[in-house]
Amino acid sequence: MLASLNLGCGQDDWGDIRVDFDFATQTGLSSKLNVRADAHALPFRDKAFASCRCWHVLEHVQNPVQVLNEIRRVSSTADVRFPVDEGYKMQMLIGLVSLEWATFKNAYLTFRRRVHRWIIRPFGTFCLSDRYLVYPTWAIKGRKSRFLRALVRRYYFEWKVEL
Repeated sequence: MLASLNLGCGQDDWGDIRVDFDFATQTGLSSKLNVRADAHALPFRDKAFASCRCWHVLEHVQNPVQVLNEIRRVSSTADVRFPVDEGYKMQMLIGLVSLEWATFKNAYLTFRRRVHRWIIRPFGTFCLSDRYLVYPTWAIKGRKSRFLRALVRRYYFEWKVEL
């Protein structure tokens, strides 16, 4: 059994097998894939992987339910994440606040090219992610820092679901 599958890897090099739909992401960045395949019909046998990571993919695919069924078929456990409502808006804010041009640019291109097909609002059992809004390093102490820390605790930009 292979250890891990990274479905929709994009630029992420995590996992033993990295699968993506194309050699470039929808925002134009190069993908670090090992296997080029469609998430709707994965070319792996049943329970071939101990774990699967599928981060920020479901909002881009034609049929999210079919992709989830494929994840369940090929892996024993899965970590699936997708943005809260329209996550690119939060990513643009994060890029501006933390002064990270690449984060802002990717989120803007996602918005501009309309690459999110779905706005997913989960129901049932779910937990919020441990990833928060990042604030800049210059806001380490003082009133601004206290305000930004309070802001960080309130805003989430993705859902995390374990299958």
